[in-house]
Amino acid sequence: MKYKDTMQQATDKAAQVVAFLKHNQLAAHPTNYTVGYEYISGNNNALCQAIEEKLAAKARFDDFIMAELYNRHLLPEQQQQQEQLLQDVSGMVTRLSGYTDLAAEATEDFIDQLDHTVFKLEQDAMPMPPALAELKQVTLTYRKQQQQLNQQLVSANQQSHQLRNELEQIKQQRLQDPLTGLYNRVAMQSQVDLWLSEQPDRQIAAIAVDLDHFSRFNQDYGHLIGDIILSKVATKVRSYVQESGLPVRAGGEQFLLLLPDVDLRTANEIAEQVRKGVEKLRFISAKDKKSLPKITISLGVALYQSSENWYQFLARTDSIMLLAKQRGRNQVASESMLAFA
Repeated sequence: MKYKDTMQQATDKAAQVVAFLKHNQLAAHPTNYTVGYEYISGNNNALCQAIEEKLAAKARFDDFIMAELYNRHLLPEQQQQQEQLLQDVSGMVTRLSGYTDLAAEATEDFIDQLDHTVFKLEQDAMPMPPALAELKQVTLTYRKQQQQLNQQLVSANQQSHQLRNELEQIKQQRLQDPLTGLYNRVAMQSQVDLWLSEQPDRQIAAIAVDLDHFSRFNQDYGHLIGDIILSKVATKVRSYVQESGLPVRAGGEQFLLLLPDVDLRTANEIAEQVRKGVEKLRFISAKDKKSLPKITISLGVALYQSSENWYQFLARTDSIMLLAKQRGRNQVASESMLAFA
């Protein structure tokens, strides 16, 4: 990003950025500061609109959301070029794989035809004239060459399939949270955009999941053990999401399960299964073999409404989850409860 601010303008903007970060309890590290400075500058319309929608929805800002905004709207041009290169190479490898498949099949058919020709030569002429004998020898030599070509095509096909799998793994890694293996917020937004482009009024249920008293757990046992516990809980939570759903790490100790084409009652049942599953987990310290405190979660369930933007929906789901915490934690709260809260 390039700015043409005067020293006074830059100083004024810096003060506003710091105020913005303090107001949202965000650390002033490079990613957060860059997003804040670009927002204050007003140069990036898409970024400003996204932040305004979050502010209007009273959504909480954290490092995960700021990283999502940075990756989505301010990704350096070099990384955009790398993404385009990755897509181009992936497409080329896919085409190559298709070509080698077709070529291998055609070569195999041609070898069969040569075998048939040699067989007819042997059957139709006995004893075989010199010209036919020479033709037979040439055919056998050509057959061997085609067999070698076929082996090379099969090998090239295997390599292209392997490369395509490796490219898919790289693409998946860019969309996954490295600690938990769940999808990140960038992947979430892309998938939601796809769902709603296919069907604007699509029914999407969301289950917000937050570990109870996890900050205190980290203080008592350290972040290393906390990360291990977080990863194991994420694995358990993910096990309740079918292939069509999307398990997301939404924040530090917060997950989000997105379930397309699922009604509120079914989503509540799934949330209760997740709660019970996590509650049954038991953890033992590898160092002294002592049992660690039981981990519980609070969950909030809501249905997306086409009248709200996505940030408003996430904020509403988050507020429902907070209702579960206010009511004593280790329970499921649903949007139907808001009218009585």
